[in-house]
Amino acid sequence: MRFALAMLSIAALGLHVPAASAADDEFTNTAVVFVRGTSLIKSDGKGRNETEIATLAAKTQVRALRTDALGKILLADVGGTWSWMPLDGSTKTLTALPCEPGPAQLSEDGRYVFCRKGDGSLVVNLVTGKLTPLAVPTLGARLLGNTGNERKLVWADKGAIWSAIAPRLAKPVVVAKQAPLRNLLPSPDGTHAMGIYQGEVFESPKVKKPAEVLMVFSLDGEGARRKAIQNGVPVDWSQDSKWILLQDRASACVMLAAGGQYKCWRGYTAASISPDGRFALLLGNRTSDKDKKADKKSKKKRKPKAPEPDEDGGEAEGDEHGDVPMPTDDVAVPPPGGPVSLYRASLDGAFTKGPALIARVVEGAAVWIPTAPGQ
Repeated sequence: MRFALAMLSIAALGLHVPAASAADDEFTNTAVVFVRGTSLIKSDGKGRNETEIATLAAKTQVRALRTDALGKILLADVGGTWSWMPLDGSTKTLTALPCEPGPAQLSEDGRYVFCRKGDGSLVVNLVTGKLTPLAVPTLGARLLGNTGNERKLVWADKGAIWSAIAPRLAKPVVVAKQAPLRNLLPSPDGTHAMGIYQGEVFESPKVKKPAEVLMVFSLDGEGARRKAIQNGVPVDWSQDSKWILLQDRASACVMLAAGGQYKCWRGYTAASISPDGRFALLLGNRTSDKDKKADKKSKKKRKPKAPEPDEDGGEAEGDEHGDVPMPTDDVAVPPPGGPVSLYRASLDGAFTKGPALIARVVEGAAVWIPTAPGQ
């Protein structure tokens, strides 16, 4: 019921994105990159025109793939170690970064990587190779803007959220008086952020109880907050800072930041959101070869099976890579273990519309890549 009400609200407010016409390819100037075996594969948004763009070492787990706003650089978390490569076709190998296990992200222009180093952080200039250590926490921080005084760092420290011109960080200012308990995620335009705060929820129609709640808040010095999906974990913002990809226990969701309307797909893990927020990349259980043969024989499409929830409402555990200790904060929502497929979920359309299959055999993370015409 909540899904139906959410999508009715979107339609009523006119916030949905109209479907593309036949002459207007809805996936123009975007691509998808995902992992299959020891290859990084690039395709369009429908899984067509697969091309290997890089090779990986055997028995490695890719926990995250990220890119910049221009689609120039690919950042990859391989087994907890961050690496990068240009997306211009000049190389098919990843280059390791001097970062320690933990979170990392690219600047909007793809020039810098911000990551963890020791007790602080490190800014890596991918053009010159210059390394700039910063005495600020890495978790939840984000590089904003492209050039000069527009390039800023937003981070949480000493109970507040700060902003300063990067990488010098001279004269930092408070942009939110109280930092969240965890899961801080600033928007690309630096106007808002998400995070989990201590709040209240209704235990019954008239009784409230204390609870940790995901909230959207402004970065204007005051940090006025508004409740979002209570148990949601923010994964990423769309590049236009309007939509947020979240994981709500066993459901992947896309939520409108300004109004709170959302659409969820149960049984999937959130992987990436398209630059305009229209589509989400989701990981879901892979159908077996037996099922695939039966589908061909009957000429019917079989709906993918949803992951079985555990007792806490999350997905069932399973790691085909063994019991190797992995970082706990490098990725907000790591990809599930076991055989999975890659799906494309559409924000537009009926709430009952299921995600469409992009690639049946994938291992690890996936990401939407903005591309220039002809790239």
